[in-house]
Amino acid sequence: MHIKKSKMPTSWPVPRKGKGKRFVAVPSHATSKGISVLFLLRDVLKIVKTRKEARYMTLNGMVKVNNQVRKNENFPVQVLDTLNLEKAKLNYRLEIINKKFNLVEISAKDAESKIVKISGKKTIGAKVIQMNLDDGQNFISGEKFSVGDSVVLNTKEKKIVKILPLKEGAKVEIIAGKHAGEKGKLVRFEELTRGRNYQIKLEDKTVSLPYKTILVIA
Repeated sequence: MHIKKSKMPTSWPVPRKGKGKRFVAVPSHATSKGISVLFLLRDVLKIVKTRKEARYMTLNGMVKVNNQVRKNENFPVQVLDTLNLEKAKLNYRLEIINKKFNLVEISAKDAESKIVKISGKKTIGAKVIQMNLDDGQNFISGEKFSVGDSVVLNTKEKKIVKILPLKEGAKVEIIAGKHAGEKGKLVRFEELTRGRNYQIKLEDKTVSLPYKTILVIA
């Protein structure tokens, strides 16, 4: 599926106007949170020129997202996901820089891990808790955790390395809104009639933000 450039999210890293293609590819899902493999290969990295070439790469196992082969060129790459092109010995992480998604080249070692938010938890048996992650993955964990915490995942071994609690003093990255890409410290919780906001100390000011816009990174 494609949309006009004029209607694509402002976080996507290509000009909305100007010469060139009028349409850009959108991911199969998670449209607001990521970019398709096709878009990254063709429009950002310019490794391929056409969808057909991108499809050839994916169908032949030449593209991995978080160290897992993805054979659909429309698969979404989300913030802090890794894009692995092993044949070319290239690894990238999708980050937010100046409110725009950007692919940052990283080492093969760094590409073995990612940080992802815990979006839910479910009791499935006596003392058995399932951890639901924001990227759709689920893990059975005996560790103590809360919704809103983050985990460091080893994507090669598919295991949890560390839990990063959402607590005062935690280092966070803002992943949506006008402060997207900025990092700061959680200084306090702000209780609301429904839910809560989070007071984040940035370099030059403190802002109050909702849960969905922040990610614990340390």
